[in-house]
Amino acid sequence: MKCVSNNITIYSPHTCWDSVHHGVNDWIISCFDCSSKIAITPSQYLDTAGMGRLATLSSPQPLSTICDIVKRHLGISHLRVAHADPVCWKRRCGLDSACGTIRTIGVCAGSGGSLLRGVDADLYITGEMSHHEVLAAVAEGRSVILSEHTHTERGFLPSVVKALSEQVGENVEFIVSETDEDPLKTI
Repeated sequence: MKCVSNNITIYSPHTCWDSVHHGVNDWIISCFDCSSKIAITPSQYLDTAGMGRLATLSSPQPLSTICDIVKRHLGISHLRVAHADPVCWKRRCGLDSACGTIRTIGVCAGSGGSLLRGVDADLYITGEMSHHEVLAAVAEGRSVILSEHTHTERGFLPSVVKALSEQVGENVEFIVSETDEDPLKTI
């Protein structure tokens, strides 16, 4: 109520930025050179919107390279990675396919386990999945990168400020909180 009494508006976008064109999922996948990118669950209202993204890389990359790119893009020093089961990978991708060479990526900001389930991609990138969702992906011959929920969203906030500032002009100041932070710490 202190903000309201001082004429301060708080805007806290969430799911809407997950699905719009140039939203958080597009931001996550933007660190890769992709030959194609589509929504995993397309919007029934807008052709360019929808939940998650399924991207095909312009050239296949080793999982280790992709991990380095993701860490750099998200501004973090660690990831949790589950490697695809090699036998399941060969069954899914073909015997000639090098296990761990990533061609397709499914992305979902935040908690992507339910959205990514069954998506035909070599790799899933999301913030968090349950233990059993990760096991299921690995058993399907897919690798998984988990960066923690917060890291898939917070880096996008400067883009939100830029987009809003362009819409409303200079009469409104946008400030990204410097005190709101991930409640979980790696120790």
